[in-house]
Amino acid sequence: MKQYFTGKKGIIFWLNVLLAVILLVAIPVGILYALGVYTHHGEKVEVPEVVGMPAFTAEEMLDDSRLIAIVSDSDYVESFPPGTVLSQVPKGGSEVKSGRIVYLTINRKGKAPVRMPDLIRNVTVRIAEGQLKQLGFHLAPTQYVDGEPEDLVIGIKQGIHNVYGGDMVSVDRALTLIVGAGIPLDTLEVDTFGIVDDGGFDIEL
Repeated sequence: MKQYFTGKKGIIFWLNVLLAVILLVAIPVGILYALGVYTHHGEKVEVPEVVGMPAFTAEEMLDDSRLIAIVSDSDYVESFPPGTVLSQVPKGGSEVKSGRIVYLTINRKGKAPVRMPDLIRNVTVRIAEGQLKQLGFHLAPTQYVDGEPEDLVIGIKQGIHNVYGGDMVSVDRALTLIVGAGIPLDTLEVDTFGIVDDGGFDIEL
């Protein structure tokens, strides 16, 4: 036994023991240190107020504060220029750890498109105007077409393009309703009950 501890094998043994002790101490200390660095233990920064700023300016300011800016949503507010920060989470003045993500909502260019309801040859001009205005559309002067049932919506245009039910349509440009001006009586077919067949509506004489 004495020879084992004092010989070459004994030195190797004690070196292994020493190395094991060092590892047992170093590993937990290293883990605690790494966790502290990763979680920025005890380190806080104040979130700058970036609402109302252009998005690129806000991102630079947050980056200088060791924070990460991410655009998470967009909205439309007419009184703000496009690309302006409308809101942020966390709010300005909050204390957070460095490296925290700050979520930004940006003012988009124009309102979100709206799905066009199925109005063509289904409703009168008055009903169509009410529904479209409720959805936020602006209306250009109505165009009337002879030879179509009176007041029936027979088409919708935005500029030179036709718009149909189900289309996603910008509300920033006016719509033009194409409406029937009426069918001359001498072109209508009257049945034995005095009901006029106008191809879409039944009109009682």
